[in-house]
Amino acid sequence: MAVLFFVSANGVALKAQSNDYQLGVRGGCGMATLSGYRNNGLKLGLAGGVYGKYFLSGNTSVIADINYSAGGQQSEQWLTNNRDEVKEYRKYSLHYINIPILYQYYFTDILGLEGGLNFRYCVAGNLKTKIGNEDWNKVSLNYNNFDFGLIVGVYTDNLIPHEDFFVSLRAYFGFLDVVKEVGSNKNVSVQVTVGYTLF
Repeated sequence: MAVLFFVSANGVALKAQSNDYQLGVRGGCGMATLSGYRNNGLKLGLAGGVYGKYFLSGNTSVIADINYSAGGQQSEQWLTNNRDEVKEYRKYSLHYINIPILYQYYFTDILGLEGGLNFRYCVAGNLKTKIGNEDWNKVSLNYNNFDFGLIVGVYTDNLIPHEDFFVSLRAYFGFLDVVKEVGSNKNVSVQVTVGYTLF
């Protein structure tokens, strides 16, 4: 947070806009799941970080982020226990540092498409379970630290009347399994963020 505050304060002070590059911050939320693994329900999580954009031409650019995002999934299912049915709850929580590198193409003055690769490192992961009204049981996950995959999305730019704000919608499709030794379980997520160009 101290780093983000420092970048923001200096960005506002140096508000000079470059024709070649932009630097800024972004934050938002997303929905994630682990595809193909158990009852793969959606899990809500936060996201945020800093970005840099370099303009290649009048309607193309390359953008790279360093950001945090929450992943995992949550699900519930009915179990039979002593002839009674009780509900089992499962919450997988994963915390990632991401470095997406994307190509952007503007097809109107304010709307464009983006796509590229996202490289991710998982810094923490756990599983919380409970049955019925019991207390939550929390255990560490045996997960793979490294993940990478494909991002595709749409974004806005130069929103009027606040030209320094933008909104992006990104979908992520992971290529590698997340939890070890349990079969196929790849990260899939959709994320909406609001960004602000500092300079």
